[in-house]
Amino acid sequence: MNVQVTIERQPAAKADCGAESCGLLLTRLARAANRSLALALEELGLRSVHFAVLHRLADVGPSSQADLAAGLRIHASNLVRVLDEMEEEGLIGRERDPADRRRQVILLSTRGVRALQRAEAAAAQTEAQLLAALSPAEQAQLRSLLGRVASHACCGSV
Repeated sequence: MNVQVTIERQPAAKADCGAESCGLLLTRLARAANRSLALALEELGLRSVHFAVLHRLADVGPSSQADLAAGLRIHASNLVRVLDEMEEEGLIGRERDPADRRRQVILLSTRGVRALQRAEAAAAQTEAQLLAALSPAEQAQLRSLLGRVASHACCGSV
């Protein structure tokens, strides 16, 4: 006896996203956010890694290349090319460390500060579009929850 079984599937757009794991949802959201931000930054002549370097330098001030690489979690050898590009564009400067002449300190230039301001505005606009489905209160709650999870994952025992 042959029994034919038909499985009805909902179209992908109507699938129940609630059944997916948080990890998968966060991965999808991160990809969408990264893609949107990358496109916005590209219009400014920047890449995401440039934005990260500018942001880090604005947060911590002049840094050695090793400290900058560690803070950004980028391998130092990969950071060299990025810093070379940024220096050519006038976004950063390099100076000898007065305390150790063998070491260079990376500085944010005036042009870099202006680029960072434009990039932050583009990032805010991208975030607003990404979170448009949420109310302002929900957006604040999401930021709070993501901050706690990120703090635990990055600094905790995960």
